[in-house]
Amino acid sequence: MIIAPQPLTGLRGAREKMRKTMNMKRRLLNLTAIIAMLLSAVACQKDILGGIWWREAKVSFNLQASELHTRAIADASNIDVLHWEIYGADVQNPSSLPLAEGAVMDSDGDGVFSLDLTLIKDQTYHFIFWAQVDREEGSEHYEVSDLRQVGIKTYEDELANDESRAAFFAYEPIHVTGTLNKTITLYRPFAQVNFGTVHYDVPSLNLTGDLKVNHSEVKVTGIATSFNTLTGMGEGRQDVLFQKNVTPHGDIDAVEKKLEVKDSRYHWLGMNYFIVSGDEDNVKVDATFHTTHGIVDLSIDNVPIRENYRTNIIGDLLTTEAVFKVVVDENFEASDIIVNN
Repeated sequence: MIIAPQPLTGLRGAREKMRKTMNMKRRLLNLTAIIAMLLSAVACQKDILGGIWWREAKVSFNLQASELHTRAIADASNIDVLHWEIYGADVQNPSSLPLAEGAVMDSDGDGVFSLDLTLIKDQTYHFIFWAQVDREEGSEHYEVSDLRQVGIKTYEDELANDESRAAFFAYEPIHVTGTLNKTITLYRPFAQVNFGTVHYDVPSLNLTGDLKVNHSEVKVTGIATSFNTLTGMGEGRQDVLFQKNVTPHGDIDAVEKKLEVKDSRYHWLGMNYFIVSGDEDNVKVDATFHTTHGIVDLSIDNVPIRENYRTNIIGDLLTTEAVFKVVVDENFEASDIIVNN
């Protein structure tokens, strides 16, 4: 016997119909709640991302050594790597770490470095830059793991007249309020001490041939062992011998490259970079010039040296009764200060 399904009728049918309706409503409510939760999460995510986006600031730097501040042997053309670090308000705390750091190579060889960063608005950042010659590992002159205090790797094997010791720096606290494009001039952290003679051929010596300086070396008392970029001053004190090396231009005949002081030109006998203890000091300098007719020694007390200045010791430096004067060039520029005659 086959019984066909019959439609629900009466009270039982009404209850079953109501139960189905309620289940459908629950499913709709649950689906609506899920959708609302998803929309809410997306909205929150947009708010968070949007908030960060609104606070971002694009910061671009062009960093270069001003031509007025580069008068040395290579005129800063050999500087090819820029190290940089960014600190927050705790920049003075020795144990604090940089917010960001890195290095930029000068791929064009023009002495200009470009740096693009994304930072947060309405914050004060402390930017430290140190540009130097990119030397092979193990032969570096400077310790740059913490740019707040750049150290000398070693003074034991430093050569005289070594332009690869050149470096430039800048320290800039900047409050970032929005997009920023800024050019920063880098300055030398050193004093540069030069030796220049009026002429090589000294008639009073009755030489059989021209006198030329092939090599030179110099010893200096009490130069700094590290450089504090935040204060712009050297720290520590050590006596250092910069060992025998070819004269500044690298030509053994020493006749082409000239040392220019004011409107005069001198035969360039020696050039060395010294980090000054403090921002200025007076040191004793002992120089030895290896000439085609023997060795000439020169000792000078109380030579004034200043950070980012040139000290030029010029005159008749190769005679037995050397007559010389000490001239300090301000900021490597053209104006001179005569310190001693």
